[in-house]
Amino acid sequence: MIFQATFCHFLEKDAYGNEVTREARPLPVEYLLVDVPVSTPLEPVFTFAAGSHKPFPVENRPIDGHLQDVSALASYLNQFSRHRFIDAASDFHFLIYIATMDMLPLMESMDPLLEAIRSKDAALANEWASGDQWSTVLQLLAHADQMSTTGQPMEEGTAGDATGTPWTCLHCTFINMPNLSSCVLRVSDDVTLGWAEYMDEALMVGEILR
Repeated sequence: MIFQATFCHFLEKDAYGNEVTREARPLPVEYLLVDVPVSTPLEPVFTFAAGSHKPFPVENRPIDGHLQDVSALASYLNQFSRHRFIDAASDFHFLIYIATMDMLPLMESMDPLLEAIRSKDAALANEWASGDQWSTVLQLLAHADQMSTTGQPMEEGTAGDATGTPWTCLHCTFINMPNLSSCVLRVSDDVTLGWAEYMDEALMVGEILR
């Protein structure tokens, strides 16, 4: 199709096989039709079957209460036995999170896990979970849990107590001063500042915890 100024033209073959330019008035409907091949299996097999457990939060839905963070990951994993890791891993949103999480993205090492889920091989999934990458994630979760015991996690907007104990942010796990009502590292729901920008604040919290 050829566009010239405000006119639209198209090429077609005439009765003698020659390509001739026609003015598209009206525009031929054939140029607006697109073939979209669609097929469905006769017997569909679902990779991610819904179970009785609480599913992992959906990404990009904080307004609906779907918050993906370290706390949500720990709560989700606590529903499953470590010997049945494949049950926990068979959740699409869980896989997206561990593949792209900030603290330790596992995208490059997930091929064996994805194959285990596809073939429903629990032994292969357990083997992957015993590897260094996932073991590191579990250690980080355990460390975050220990940090939360020094101060009770508190929702932002809750009034702090100047004489109380430091509290841990539910979103980023940073330990804040007791008199603060919002986490110093979180500017908004979508922006979390770096640790270096509030090093003085962290040192003050460390002095309190000693």
